[in-house]
Formats: sequence, structure tokens, C-alpha cells
Amino acid sequence: MSQQPNAAEVESETAPAVDDASSKKKKKDKGGGRKAVSGIQTMFRVTYQNHIQLSQLADNKANMLISINGLMTSVLVAAMAPRLEVVTWLLTPAIVLLAGCVPSLVFAVLTLRPRLNRTPTSVEQVRANEGNLLFFGQFSGMPLAEFNESMHTLIDNPRLLQDSLIRQLWLMGQSLKQKYRFLQMAYALFLVGVGGAGLVLAVQLSVWYAVAP
Repeated sequence: MSQQPNAAEVESETAPAVDDASSKKKKKDKGGGRKAVSGIQTMFRVTYQNHIQLSQLADNKANMLISINGLMTSVLVAAMAPRLEVVTWLLTPAIVLLAGCVPSLVFAVLTLRPRLNRTPTSVEQVRANEGNLLFFGQFSGMPLAEFNESMHTLIDNPRLLQDSLIRQLWLMGQSLKQKYRFLQMAYALFLVGVGGAGLVLAVQLSVWYAVAP
């Protein structure tokens, strides 16, 4: 007669299978958690890099516009001032061009002007999920002990840390928005000045050739 396995033997055989399934599930959960954390870190890193690159791009375009406007303004003033009586027909186009170049130069400088938010922050504000500890303009006035305590508060609380990163990202976006608004105005004024001066010059030349014998 065949012997039926008792309950102890069945339990001893099924226990390893249950342990293996449980360990696999835990490993899968850990792997998913690590992937989620890695994805969040990658998102912040890529977004911060994009914001920095966009800021550098705006600065480069503003520097280029400052150089062009400064050169054109200097050449116009140096060339026109001693010869106003001789080349009076160029006076109107020169004025139109300067009317576009000078405001464009001002807006280009405003694009590069540093924007500092010097609102002080404290440990209590950090704990209350307020303030911005990741920007030097707000934490530079804090004593070292308070800054150290505030940083440990962020490190020990992942939620506070993520909110601070999100807040800093939003502030960077606001700064970029204002910077590109000034840059857009600078380029628009430059194009209006150059286009208007060219149009006035073309009209004057057409009239001059029409009345010339």
C-alpha cells in the first residue's frame, strides 16, 4: 500500500515555494521603487539643465544684440555729428534707426540684469514648507547653524526636499519668462528701427531720383 504524505511533509515542501514567491515580490517592489526614484531624479536633473541652457542662450543673444546696437549707435553718432549740414537727407533715417537701437539696447541690458530675491528664510519656514533654501539670495543671510539645521530638515524629509526642488524650478521658470520677454522686446525694437530706417531711406532716395533732372 502507498503511504499518503503527512501534513508536516506537505508543509515543509510548500514552504520554500512560498518563501521564493515572497522574496521575488519584495525584490520586484524594491526594483520598482528604485526605478521611480531614479525617474524623479532624472526629471529634475534634465529640467534644471534645460532651464540653465535656455538662460545661457538668452544671455548670448542679449550680448550679441548689445554689441550690434552699441556698434551701430557709435558709428552713427561718430559719422553723422560732424557732417549734419552736408548729409541732411540722412538725418531722418539715422533718427529712426537710433529710435529703435537705443531702446533695444536698454531691453537687452535688462535681459542680462541679475534678479535677486533677497527675502530671508528661517528654519521655521523650511519646516512649514515655505521659503526657498536652494537659492543663495534667501539663505545667504542665515547663520551657519540655522542653515545646517535647515538643510538636515530637508534631507530627512523627502517630501520637503521635493517641494523645495519644485519651488526652485518654478522660480527659475518665472525668471526665464521675464528674461525672454525683455529679449523679445529688444529684438522687436531692433527690427522696427532697422526696417523703419531702411524704408525711410528708400522713400527719400525714390523722391530724390524722381525730382532729379
